[in-house]
Amino acid sequence: MSVEAKIAPKDLHATIALLQDELEATNHEVMMLTLELEDRVAERTAQLAKTNEELLAEVRERTRAAAEIRQLNRDLNIRAAELEEANRDLEAFSYSVSHDLRAPLSQMMGFAAVLEEEAGAALSEKSRRYVGKVVSAGRKMADLIDNLLRFSRDAHRGMELRSVNLNELLENVIGECKQALGSRNVLWRVAQLPEAWCDAALLRQVFVNLISNALKYSGPRNPAIIEIGPAEIHEDHAIFSIRDNGVGFDSQYADKLFGAFQRLHNSSEFEGSGIGLASVRRIITRHGGRVWAQGAVGAGASFYFSLPLKPESK
Repeated sequence: MSVEAKIAPKDLHATIALLQDELEATNHEVMMLTLELEDRVAERTAQLAKTNEELLAEVRERTRAAAEIRQLNRDLNIRAAELEEANRDLEAFSYSVSHDLRAPLSQMMGFAAVLEEEAGAALSEKSRRYVGKVVSAGRKMADLIDNLLRFSRDAHRGMELRSVNLNELLENVIGECKQALGSRNVLWRVAQLPEAWCDAALLRQVFVNLISNALKYSGPRNPAIIEIGPAEIHEDHAIFSIRDNGVGFDSQYADKLFGAFQRLHNSSEFEGSGIGLASVRRIITRHGGRVWAQGAVGAGASFYFSLPLKPESK
């Protein structure tokens, strides 16, 4: 028996109408889902397009930045080479001038000494004072030349890096300083120092220059107080400090302290060539460290420098 035979005509029409309604509803739902899917696909496509555009822009920016970095590196290398050549020329000039000045300076001082010795009695008090000034100025010039030569040599001599017992090195330097102090009242406060990876001879010069500087500018104090020790100790490097209770300096000029021939005090108050601290900076820089100072007028000064404690890992 067929399906039509089982369903009455009246029910058959109702069933067909119901099926048609369900089919239309299903078609409508499918159409809505299709539209929603199309909207989602369009939205996702737009997001992907925007992301792709942003990525392309980032790639272009990175490419441009990389090109700028390469150009900056090329310019930096050229500038470094020019500076290195200029420094070599300047140091060679300084060395040559210092050598060339030695001979006429020695002659001038020699003639002044002979004049003072052989004709001193015949000279007036004023003339003898002038001769004394010539001799004194000649000695200062000789010291300046020696310092210039030492400053130039420090830039060229090779470094023998090894682990150095700074306590022994510092003890020897302080011992030499004490011999030159005479009866001057100086209070030393020295802490234990770690071993450092450095050139012993050059580090000795650093301590000599910084301690001599501290003793010089604490001259008006009684007692003068010199404190030496580690300010900070890290795994691979340490920061050392040398403090004094001397006349100090205006902190706004701290950067000028380490320039060659830079002086913050009048030479009539404190003698010096203006080379010592410049030499300290050069030596510490060659070791991969840095040096700086803090101070206040009338309140003393503190000098700091950093050094590696072990060889640099490759």
